[in-house]
Amino acid sequence: MTFVEQEIAHIARVMPLSLASDFEEPVMGVDYWRKRLHTLLKQNHLTHFQLATVDTLLRQLDGFEALGRWLPEPNKVARLPVRMRESRAMAAV
Repeated sequence: MTFVEQEIAHIARVMPLSLASDFEEPVMGVDYWRKRLHTLLKQNHLTHFQLATVDTLLRQLDGFEALGRWLPEPNKVARLPVRMRESRAMAAV
């Protein structure tokens, strides 16, 4: 695994945890993560997959800023049984 891949994997693993903390403010704010991701983008040798992953992480940051909270990954929500999703939807109402 290259250094860039390690950085991307680290950010993808730690960023959601730091933004979804129980504190009033995130442990590491959106600006910190955005700066780390833009530093990776400035490197000339990113593969298409690496660029796409960084873009996805930046979009997740945009969503966090827009809603003020971290969103779960869509594929994790889709794995819930239908009954569980329905009961959660009813509880939210």
